[in-house]
Amino acid sequence: MKTIITLAAGGLLFASPAIAQTAGSDAEAAPPSADAAADAATFTDEEVGKYAEAAVRISKMHSDASLDAEARQSGALAVLEQSGLAPERFNAISAAARNDPALAQRVQLAIASVQGDPEA
Repeated sequence: MKTIITLAAGGLLFASPAIAQTAGSDAEAAPPSADAAADAATFTDEEVGKYAEAAVRISKMHSDASLDAEARQSGALAVLEQSGLAPERFNAISAAARNDPALAQRVQLAIASVQGDPEA
């Protein structure tokens, strides 16, 4: 089964999502559900923090021109595994942040904190 990891984080939400997929299946993965956005209020500060850390690492990986698409894909999944945040939960936070300004602000502040912004 493919796992698609969408990335919507940073000072501005990225216009085009970064995508990582697991190898092994040609089946199309479903986009994050509408229910994901409804869960916005249920994202804990811990989850938002894990999301921010993973998003920063995945963003750096996706901007590394020395990595091919397969390396980026497997690397993104490895980052999520290390973070303890399930890919589905990561996707749910991404989807919800696009539709919920309060969650988007929480994500942006968490990312700024991860990146060492003194104003965060």
